[in-house]
Amino acid sequence: MKKPAADQEDFEVEIEMLPDDRMHLNGALRSHVGVVRQRNEDSCLLYQFDSGGHALLLPFGLYIVADGMGGYEGGDRASKIAAHTAAHYLLQQVYLPLLNDQIHPNSPHIEEVMRRSVLSAHEAVRPPGFSGNGGTTLTIALALGQQLFVAHVGDSRAYCLVDGDLRALTRDHSLVQRLQDEGKLTLEEAENFQYRNILLRALGQEEDLEVDVFKYDLPAQGKLLLCSDGLCGQVSDVDIRRMMDGDQSPGEIADRLLMAALDAGGVDNISAIVVEFESRETASSG
Repeated sequence: MKKPAADQEDFEVEIEMLPDDRMHLNGALRSHVGVVRQRNEDSCLLYQFDSGGHALLLPFGLYIVADGMGGYEGGDRASKIAAHTAAHYLLQQVYLPLLNDQIHPNSPHIEEVMRRSVLSAHEAVRPPGFSGNGGTTLTIALALGQQLFVAHVGDSRAYCLVDGDLRALTRDHSLVQRLQDEGKLTLEEAENFQYRNILLRALGQEEDLEVDVFKYDLPAQGKLLLCSDGLCGQVSDVDIRRMMDGDQSPGEIADRLLMAALDAGGVDNISAIVVEFESRETASSG
């Protein structure tokens, strides 16, 4: 029997500290059951690490949003297992080597570590013999200095706001997005499409899982948003941009986004992680 990719033996990751990698990260997390649902099936995690003095290390931020599906048949279970498993994998493979000053010149790229973290979560959500119907989205952003690594499955999203411009970093793996891509639905039709919640990819739903993984170079200053579709499915990108643009703290922005989703009906669980990032050089000269 072929050994699953996520079960291959652990490997070590090369991590180098560069002078321009001194990035300050400030994040906040909010999650709400919404108005209609009886249970919150979202799971979110936020880890941030910084250092100073002689113990200078690469700034580290790990942000995870998982939106479970399956109701009482296992959506909450699936999202929790996926978020915890992926975080455990990444903390072991990236954070601990970083903390221990381990440099390994012939190591695989971080993108492969990200992919394997999602596959390990997928296997944990759907172990052999499991007969439940629960599944989950999983969107992970890992900030290492001025590099952001993203792994994504489903329709939870990652955004980046820079100079007032909001960019969606991820693309939904949903039926409605595919129909838009094929020109069969306009943006206006998609907003009212009756099958907009149908996913084409999710953890726990198929044996082989394709994962979107990529690297994004962070500019000197901006904000990140990871959210479940209880937010981005109810609040337009225009309104998200307006609420994220300004001098408010990540916690204040997350509160505003949460209230906007509730005001729009709160028909689904709502989760948001807002992260403000700024290079040390920019902060000291501002």
